[in-house]
Amino acid sequence: MKEGFVAHLTPETFVRSTFLVQSKERKIASNGAAYLDLNLQDTTGVIPAKLWDCDRHTLDFEVDDVVRVEGQVESYRGAAQLKIRKISRCTDEALDLRDYLPHSARDPEEMFASLLTRLQRMEEGPLRALLLAIMEDPALVEQYKLAPAAMSYHHAYLGGLLEHVCSLVELADQLVDHYPSLRRDLVVAGLVLHDLGKTQELAFGRSFRYTTRGQLLGHITIGLEIVQEKIRSLPDFPADLKAQLEHIILSHHGQLEFGSPKEPMFPEALVVHYLDDLDSKLASMKAQYAADRDRAGDWTARNPALRKELLKVGEPSEVPAAKSASQSGAKKP
Repeated sequence: MKEGFVAHLTPETFVRSTFLVQSKERKIASNGAAYLDLNLQDTTGVIPAKLWDCDRHTLDFEVDDVVRVEGQVESYRGAAQLKIRKISRCTDEALDLRDYLPHSARDPEEMFASLLTRLQRMEEGPLRALLLAIMEDPALVEQYKLAPAAMSYHHAYLGGLLEHVCSLVELADQLVDHYPSLRRDLVVAGLVLHDLGKTQELAFGRSFRYTTRGQLLGHITIGLEIVQEKIRSLPDFPADLKAQLEHIILSHHGQLEFGSPKEPMFPEALVVHYLDDLDSKLASMKAQYAADRDRAGDWTARNPALRKELLKVGEPSEVPAAKSASQSGAKKP
């Protein structure tokens, strides 16, 4: 089990722990000495690190490797920095990536079981058959459980996509109760499938990066391909329903300038867009408040995704960290 997390490192303490290498660069100091400039991370944060006289060391690691480190925490310009004495690639195959990458506060297995139970309660029909075909695909499910919902905008952590979808499905059930003319199963299907392409657009094995295919096609196109392939395996899937579901996926960003090939053209598509937009922006705000919990003043730093500063509307203790549905008292989907 990992010890010595970034959030707990304080100046003048000795560290012997493991970290994920976020960045690595050989540099030359003003006195001509070579040193290695690193950023090391774990699930609690990132710490800059220096290895002086690096050419005298055997450097058997690269970016995205987990390394075993010994060193001293120092204070540099008011922030903690790690002065490394020893560093080597960690070969332990039992590493838990959740120790090194940000992850949902909720258990992915619990979230997935809750979502699957909700989908199994749907009326028999083509949408239920499609969703269960996707949720019973072992390779796809493993990615669905782990994928972040974004690189940085919202739910940018392991299990973030699944957490986002669980939240959306719960919201949808409440909204359809208020607007009973909406086709509940179509809204739910659209929400479960709208970001399915994130499972292939993003790489999240040792860091969060776009895959080559993700860069070239984007998650909307990839998700559409996955859904179309699954529909081909289902006999007699209604052509009009297929087109409407495809439209929901294509239009869920809402506007052409935000990456949607189409804008929502019927009520269920509009609902998927606005619920997705609402949940994403609230999650981004919550993350910003958490990051700036100790920041002085009434305003947070500028949120790059929302392109604005946020007013601190309560004491720091009133800005909650991510909780599970059972902790918050919310009804599970």
